[in-house]
Formats: sequence, structure tokens, C-alpha cells
Amino acid sequence: MATLTTNLFWGQGERDHRLYVTDGHWPTDMAGSVFVVGPDNRQPGGHWFDQQGLLCKINLIPDRKGRVVVQHRRIKTPLDRIRNRFPKLFKTLLFMEISPFGLSNLANTNVQTIDDRLFIGYDAGRPLEVDPETMKYITPVGANDEWLQSLPGLLEPGISVAAHPASDVPDNRLWFVNYTPMPINRRVFVAAWDLEGPIRRWEVEGIGEFDSIHDIKVTEDYLIFTDLPFVTEPQVFQGLPPSHPNKDTTTMWIVSKADIAATPVGGKVPCREIIVPMPTGHLSVDYANPGGKIRVFLEHIPLQDLMVMIHREEYSHFTGGLMNPNHEGLVTLAVQPGCVGKYVIDGESGHIHESEIAWDDRFWGAVLATKDESSTKARDHQGQLWYTSLGYDPALVPETWWQLYANAGLHSLVDPDELPIEPVPAAIARFDRESMKVAEVFAIEAGAFAHPPTFVPRRGATDPDDGYVVCIIHRDGPKEVWVFDGMDIERGPLAKATAKDFNPPLLLHSTWMPPRPGKRPSSYKIPLSRDLRGATRQFFPLIGGLLKAGKDIAKLEAAAAKAAKAEQAGSPELVDQ
Repeated sequence: MATLTTNLFWGQGERDHRLYVTDGHWPTDMAGSVFVVGPDNRQPGGHWFDQQGLLCKINLIPDRKGRVVVQHRRIKTPLDRIRNRFPKLFKTLLFMEISPFGLSNLANTNVQTIDDRLFIGYDAGRPLEVDPETMKYITPVGANDEWLQSLPGLLEPGISVAAHPASDVPDNRLWFVNYTPMPINRRVFVAAWDLEGPIRRWEVEGIGEFDSIHDIKVTEDYLIFTDLPFVTEPQVFQGLPPSHPNKDTTTMWIVSKADIAATPVGGKVPCREIIVPMPTGHLSVDYANPGGKIRVFLEHIPLQDLMVMIHREEYSHFTGGLMNPNHEGLVTLAVQPGCVGKYVIDGESGHIHESEIAWDDRFWGAVLATKDESSTKARDHQGQLWYTSLGYDPALVPETWWQLYANAGLHSLVDPDELPIEPVPAAIARFDRESMKVAEVFAIEAGAFAHPPTFVPRRGATDPDDGYVVCIIHRDGPKEVWVFDGMDIERGPLAKATAKDFNPPLLLHSTWMPPRPGKRPSSYKIPLSRDLRGATRQFFPLIGGLLKAGKDIAKLEAAAAKAAKAEQAGSPELVDQ
């Protein structure tokens, strides 16, 4: 039987909680709020990522009675309101939702702040802005006609934008990657937005093959983004398992700001492409790049597969039994130790000057990390990285995953044949990115785990990494909020807070936001009428493009089948492409 808690997806939707500090003392030198976003799951089933976004706000200053106030609000976009009225028009396909209105922007993946404003990211939709005070939806970032569209829709056409934009704080700007996810006629753009006015895009030349793009970061002179192994094979939509493992490398692309500045909007800019072993989930960089050298940190995810999830008919490879239906929807994350790679790269040539990885056998099943981005010093030179994990449990290794990866011979830290036979508990680890060592690991009680972690600077702090790490603890029974001293994780939590009915679902990314000194510093808003025009103008051209792409794919598949048949017959022949 799996040791991991079964209390993952039994969420409560929109609800307020007042948590009592039940252990330790809540720090008095924290201010502002922690925001967490993720799918609004109310029960197990489907894919973890397939629900509309739910925004959680943890107020770090307790109320007059010493209670920690936690609020949950659904991100109510115009399409979410339409779905509530006409649910039969909407259909869920794995982690996506489609309707005549387009590909739903579920707004459930990333939350990010800049200039006292709060933004939500989703890989299959435009970024959205929400009000950090009321937690209400305000506007999409950019109208439909400002982005590269890839799928038709009457209101929300398919627009792929990496869920993690790059916050260029000195320039008060957000950078995005906007691309076509289709394997035919693939295009990639970098886009800039100055928190007001239009989106500006430049097409990137020299991009090789990739599955998806999830994260972009910025330095004083460069943009850096990476691919994410997220392959969606056609048969998976029919309930069949994937037939190929993910690739076992990371591709990074570097684009020079100087090239962008010298190129008219809409023009083409070159990139440097770098490939390193082991795939990556997320990355971080030093904003300072002295001598044109970029220090990049990759959160490697060897052998993870976001499309191999637990379902009601999935068997555990090691126990041979059916997996617990309460875990249905959880993806395969906990099959390797957590790993961080450091790469010092020449921004102009793409040459890697230094590379090093850090991992610890006490820390398995890494999920998400947090870092200090609260000051110029902290952004210029990254120090500590706090990482939380699910741990490892042989009972949670799906047979589907084993069939794909056991003998694939891919880059990994621990070979599948050498996976532990006993569980490794979930933990929170501090990676020191100066020494490239795992400085601390705090193991969490069996079955429970911390997710996600959020760094909160100490009020009045003058040095980077001086602060706390706030985590939601998922466990059997009421869930909890724990606070750690960032530089003394192994001491254990300084405070624990909970309430008997506190049970948020398993969410995704988080951020800390200081108190906003006044009203929203902008009147930016995209009119719905403009969005409708931008979607409908491209509706029929996109349908035509899809039909042509389908024919092109069919030709390629026929050519591949012909070549394979000829090879099996022992008489290889040239095939017209």
C-alpha cells in the first residue's frame, strides 16, 4: 500500500479559512501575502491539470485574534462564466478543455508579480491579470490579435504562451515566449510587454525540435528559455498509454537583447541553441551577466513524465496491485532524486564554460522550488534554492511508466533497475548554489509533503536569502501551513497553523507579494469586443491551416510507413518526401 496521503484532490473550491497557530510561534517580521494557484479539483479523476484555476491567498499578518487568514477564489474569466451557464458545450480532453469558443484558458499554472500587479500564467493561453486585493479577474494580457494563434476559437483561440514569463524588473517589463505547438510549420516568438500598451513580438530563427516551452528568464543582456518534455501522442486522447518515453536532454535557447533592439517589431532575431543532458522543468538565472557570461540553474527532472498519470485501471509495477483511486490524476514525478544543474554559458557563442549538478539521496521526487527575488542583490546573483518533494514510494511507480522507461537507456541519476525497495519520505531541501551542495534536508512525516514552497523575505532584511519558507502541508486530515527559517530548514517548522476544515486541493506555483501601497497602478484592460474581433478574423484561416497541416502529417506518416515496410522486406528504397 502506498504511503503517500490520499488527501490530494478533495478540494473545497471558493472558501475562506482562519487558521490557528497550533505549534510554535508565527514570525512577526513577515508582511504581505503568499499567492498559490492551481487546478480547482474537488475530487480525484482525470488529469491533475484539467480544472479551472483556483487562487489561494495566505495573509502573512494574522488578524486581531492571531489567526492566519487564507482565502480561495476561482479565476472567473468570461469563458468560465459561459461554461457555468452552458456546460454541455465544453469537453475535457486529458489536461485541456475545448468548446466552440476555443481552447479554454484554465489559468491554473503560474502566479507572478511585478510592479504591485499580479499575473496568472497558463501554457495554452494568454497571461491574465487578477487583483491581489479582491482576487478578481481583471483582463487578459494582450488582445487575441496581438498573439500568434494556432487553433481556432470564437473567443479563446489556441494561443500557446510559456506559463512562466520573465520579470525584467529594472525595465519594468515582462518577456514571453509565444509559439505554435503543432509539429508542422512551427514558429516561435519572443514578446515584450511594458505593463501597458501593445505586445511587441519578434520571431526567433534557429529553433530546433521541441515538445513545449514552459519557462523563460531574463538577464541584463539576454533572454533564456528551455523546452519541457510534455509529449501528447494522439492515442493518449483515446485512453491508450503513450508509446514513447520523453527525450532525456534539455534544449536551451539564448536571444540577445541587443539583437532585439536592432530589429523592427515583427522581424526575425537569431538564437544560440545549447543541449545538455537530462530534461528540465524550470530554470533560474542571475540577472547580472558580467563579461557576457550567463549563470543558469536548471531544475532537472530525469525520467519524469507529465503524461503518465495514475488512473483507476493503472497497476503498480512493484506491488502488482491496482493503484489507489484517490491518487487518480497524479502524474509520475517521484521516480528520481531531485537535481539542480549549474551552467555558466557565453551569451554570444553559447559555449558552456562550467557545468555541475547537485543532488542528494535523501531528497527524492522533487516537484517545485522557490528562491529570493525580492531585491536587486538577490536577483543579480542567485544564492539559495529551496525545493520540496513528494518523496519516493515503490508502490506509486506505474506499470505504464516502467514499460516506457525501465529499458530506455536514458540519462538518469539512478537506473530504474536500482530504484529503492523502501519508501523515501518527502522532504524540503536547501540547495546552496554557490557551493553546488545540498546544504540541508528536512524529512516530513510519512505520507505528508510540503507543496509548494514560497520564499518570504524577512521585513527589513538587507541581505539576500534572509527570510522564511512558507509551505502548505498536504496530509491525511486537516492540512496545515508551515513556516521555516530559510537558513535553518533542518530545525523544522517555526510555526504550524491549521483549522479543522482546512483542505485545499493540490495546487501548483506560488509567489510572495509585498503589501500594495495603494490602488492598482494601471487602467490597462482589453475590451471583450476587441477579443471577439481578433478571434473571429482568424477563425477560418486557422481551420484552413489545420486541414493543410493534417494532410502534411498524413503524407509524412505514409512515407515513414513505406520506408519501414521496405526496410523490413530487406530492400531499402528512397521515399519521396
